[in-house]
Amino acid sequence: MGLWGIAVLCFGAGDVVTTAVGLRLTGVVELQPLAAYLFEYSAVGSMLVLKATVFGGCYVVWRRTPQPYCVGVPLGLAVLGTLIVVWNLRVLLLTTLA
Repeated sequence: MGLWGIAVLCFGAGDVVTTAVGLRLTGVVELQPLAAYLFEYSAVGSMLVLKATVFGGCYVVWRRTPQPYCVGVPLGLAVLGTLIVVWNLRVLLLTTLA
């Protein structure tokens, strides 16, 4: 699996799933203001639109960035996605243990 696959798995699916689970728990809220506003209407739908927008923008940047520097785009998404999923899992664990 390449970096784009890890980015989609972590930043895409992992974040959406852990956020959706967390938002169903009492006391868990979205801290990012734009996302919190959009989640009032449809949490999963908003997440999918936001993720598609970010991935689309990153893909354009990746295509326009020369080799070998373009590797930074999926690498950045993969690292950020991993950190977000770890954070979300921490929040889920602390919430369920409280």
